[in-house]
Amino acid sequence: MIPLLERELIGPGWLSPQEFLDIVAVSEMTPGPIAVNSATFVGHRLYGLLGGALTTLSVITPSIVLVFLLAHFLARYRNHPLVGRAMSGIHVAIVVLITCAGLYILPVVVVDYKRVILAVVAFFLITKTQLNSVLIILLGGVVGMIFAL
Repeated sequence: MIPLLERELIGPGWLSPQEFLDIVAVSEMTPGPIAVNSATFVGHRLYGLLGGALTTLSVITPSIVLVFLLAHFLARYRNHPLVGRAMSGIHVAIVVLITCAGLYILPVVVVDYKRVILAVVAFFLITKTQLNSVLIILLGGVVGMIFAL
């Protein structure tokens, strides 16, 4: 989703690359998908409150319809072996997509040694401790502000 949003938001000149990176960062810290948060931000920036509301509604409506259709389908065919196999494949695809998104944005985010250290420490805290991920995000924000001073 990130490369698609980048192409669609930076290409026409609606956002600068730095603004897009800011949206990605804020979207990762706030509830909701990046597409919804980006649509709300860009719609509000270009057309005010009504623009933010309409772009948000435009982005979430197809997903809501698909979720209801899939929920109906899964409730009906939940015990079918093909559905179980399909879900296993979807799980693998999700891991790959998340990994690709992380690798795609890595060169944009990691531009100096301070950010590399911060990324390594955050990775260690996420994988090797029982700290709440929200706490790690907040700590990263505080350390980032300190680095910026």
